[in-house]
Amino acid sequence: MHRKLVLVYSLSVLTLLMACAGSFKLKTIGSSGSSSWANFRGDVHNTAFVSQNIPTPDKLLWKYDMGRAVKSTPILIDGMLVIGSLDKRLNFIEASSGKEIGYYKVSSSVSTSACGEGGRVYFAWDNLKDNFYALNLQQKRVQWKKRIGNISASPMLWENSIFVGTGAGTMWALDKTTGQTIWQFGVQNSIFSTPVCLEDSMIAGDDSASYNPDQKVIYFGSIGGYLYALKARNGESIWKFQAGGGIYSSPSADNEMIFFSSVDGNLYALNSNDGSLVWKLKTEAEIYSSPAVTDSLVYIGSNDYCMYAVKLRTGELGWKFKTEGLVHSSPIAIGDKLFFGSFDGNFYALNRFTGELLWKYQTDGMISASPAYYDGKIYIGSENGYLYCFGK
Repeated sequence: MHRKLVLVYSLSVLTLLMACAGSFKLKTIGSSGSSSWANFRGDVHNTAFVSQNIPTPDKLLWKYDMGRAVKSTPILIDGMLVIGSLDKRLNFIEASSGKEIGYYKVSSSVSTSACGEGGRVYFAWDNLKDNFYALNLQQKRVQWKKRIGNISASPMLWENSIFVGTGAGTMWALDKTTGQTIWQFGVQNSIFSTPVCLEDSMIAGDDSASYNPDQKVIYFGSIGGYLYALKARNGESIWKFQAGGGIYSSPSADNEMIFFSSVDGNLYALNSNDGSLVWKLKTEAEIYSSPAVTDSLVYIGSNDYCMYAVKLRTGELGWKFKTEGLVHSSPIAIGDKLFFGSFDGNFYALNRFTGELLWKYQTDGMISASPAYYDGKIYIGSENGYLYCFGK
């Protein structure tokens, strides 16, 4: 039996289509021309970087009670936040006000981030049965569902495909419209890593190169310590690189390199074409955070309580900033600022070029989740059960 999509709505943001009983349409809200944050790390390159400068968002605009600890990152689609909860719901929240637009109720917790576009949202819930869902928000229905095992990673939506890894060690490529399997690729260990995707022109290194679908590549890690490169079209292996420990990090990319971290304490930079090591930087403890990549610096948090800024081309340390707790939260870089949380309960804003502290906010709960950005505002969840919005 299909689970029912329950919509608790505000008339200011929800339009009911009376001509078709039981259907609904979400009003487009918060549109300002700024890009949506439609995947876990923002874009398909997992850079978590937006070049637009914004004033330091040092005011709490609102907070939303999620009922349980918040461990996932919200996505944003046309001014709407979509975030799962350990309270067995996928929540729809108006980004500007923090008002609840609706929710989709499931029978288990939702601990990974969703992905989406337009009126469709794709997400997993923590159950082995029928656990990956595509929701059609306009038609108020489940478009398709797929049983692919225990999903341990946030999915990536790229063009017509969705890529998602499982605890059983399988990377799946699914058709976004039908849910049909395009291919599967098995590894020996669980996949907690959201893939990064590179287009043909980036791999070729030549904008004039002719189109070749085999040059579209996805990269992801496993807790077995390997970083894999696969052809996006058919899942064929291109290369793999072995780190010194398990990879919980989601890799990031620029035009030439792939960046990822490992519990061996290193931040790695690899050549995207052949997987050769370009550089690595050693921190003083395990790393579970995922890197943010800008035009000059790469940022990573570590269990040594520090946030690191590393020079992109050379791997030299730019600066490091000490917090009072583990840094599992994956940073995001917006303009000249860097944002992340710590197990000390603080949400931090730094000057990303110097590491100078600009502002911090104490949530009274550990922060393991990663922030998201939209329209001048930063969104972050805390294990105290609240989702926060900061802005000016």
